Amino acid sequence: MEARRLQHIKGGSFTLSLPKEWVERRKLKRGEEIAVFEEEDGSLRLYPLKMEREETAEVVLALENFPEVRALEYCIGTYYIQGSNKISITSKKMISADVKKRLKLLRMDLPGVEVAEERSDAISFHVIIGPAAFLLESLIEKTSSFSLHLQEDAVKSILENDFQLASEVIERSKEALRHYRMTIRQVALASSSKAIARKVGVKNCRECVTFALIARDLNRLVYHSSSIAMHFLTLKGRAKINREMLRTIEDISGIVHEMQRDAVQAFLKKDIMLAIAVMGKMSDVRRKEKMLLTTILKRVKDADLAVALSHIARDLRRIAGYSVAIADDAMNRTLAPTP
Repeated sequence: MEARRLQHIKGGSFTLSLPKEWVERRKLKRGEEIAVFEEEDGSLRLYPLKMEREETAEVVLALENFPEVRALEYCIGTYYIQGSNKISITSKKMISADVKKRLKLLRMDLPGVEVAEERSDAISFHVIIGPAAFLLESLIEKTSSFSLHLQEDAVKSILENDFQLASEVIERSKEALRHYRMTIRQVALASSSKAIARKVGVKNCRECVTFALIARDLNRLVYHSSSIAMHFLTLKGRAKINREMLRTIEDISGIVHEMQRDAVQAFLKKDIMLAIAVMGKMSDVRRKEKMLLTTILKRVKDADLAVALSHIARDLRRIAGYSVAIADDAMNRTLAPTP
């Protein structure tokens, strides 16, 4: 640590000289803008704005290192989520049209990704969305909205015996997954830069962790809503579900839908009592799930129908379980010791 004296100048301002080695190491010049942040403990943090403009996370991947294109696709997606702005794929020989076509399709899964450059032996992707384009709370709200509507329509497809709606739910879940990837990318960027963190609405590292947790839990909600629709599709051409079981499914879904809605609101509004209320409904969901499973065992003779209905009941209970996890995320975000 190096101590420096605070200087008082005319006009009431104060100045503090910067270490020469620090300025030279960052190649700063006279007149450069430096952002000053006050941390929660009262200390000040200096951040050259030049660094923010110049820092671009780039990665270059050699095609020869990936015997399977699927592995390359996975790596590209992971580098995107971890905050890379430019991802280039190079090869010692020509990259086939089929491989390039598969890689370009990744743009459908990764929001903001476009082809920046293309040659016979290389292709580069660039993320055109800025690192602070979306507030994290806004992304959480959008993903939650997707999840709520997916659950509504997945259960509606069962109640109305609508297989076309079930298929649409599965297709729509892919868009929710895009929102999840964007959210995790923003979390990763916020964790690596306090300047970005402030722009996307994250106060500190602890809060950044809670955003990562809720993004993961929301993704599981989307998965299980999609799973409900997939299990229902297996019943196409089979006997219809009797009305008593449909009423029970509708009843459970109503409670679960309320739980996931309130859990996210508890996180966004930092409402402890609402989070606790969500947790208190889990026992009711378990009780009703047990009743439904008992009815299935006693009355359903078709084995495939019984299995599908059991999976649907399980998915609804798991949505409730992840809603409780989100309520726990809300508690962890809200109940933190004050420095």
